[in-house]
Amino acid sequence: MKTIYKLLIFILLFLPVKFLFSQQPDEKRISIEVSVKDGKNQIVSAVKSYTISYNKTLITPENNKTNEVKAFYISLDFEKQDIPLLKAFVQNKTGLDGQITITDTFGKLPARKIEFKSAVMDLMTDQTTGDYHGMFMNLSCNVLIIDGLKIEH
Repeated sequence: MKTIYKLLIFILLFLPVKFLFSQQPDEKRISIEVSVKDGKNQIVSAVKSYTISYNKTLITPENNKTNEVKAFYISLDFEKQDIPLLKAFVQNKTGLDGQITITDTFGKLPARKIEFKSAVMDLMTDQTTGDYHGMFMNLSCNVLIIDGLKIEH
């Protein structure tokens, strides 16, 4: 009888720990990639997160005719430093076309695609602290296509 009680106590103590560890995700659910075409080369990079914003106040009747104002901003937070992508934006002053692709690795959410035209790099931050290393890039462009919906100013 004592053996049964010991077995029950052992199961009650260590079974919840097994359930806790079994619920840890093995991989990320959402995969985000940015890709740009630099001449003949296609550069693809993994991204942790992205943000899109639009600043309509920059557009005036005078500069809207020249289409020089880039009122769409794309902020990218990279998983790791990407020198080929950085080099492409540094060397190309006229802007690059590209896209951000968001996919659900579990296949339950629909894939998303955000395209940008003539994007230039406005800001780049590279940070290293202890065991963390990250790169942040801010792009601006004047045409944005979100899941097929073209947005222009």
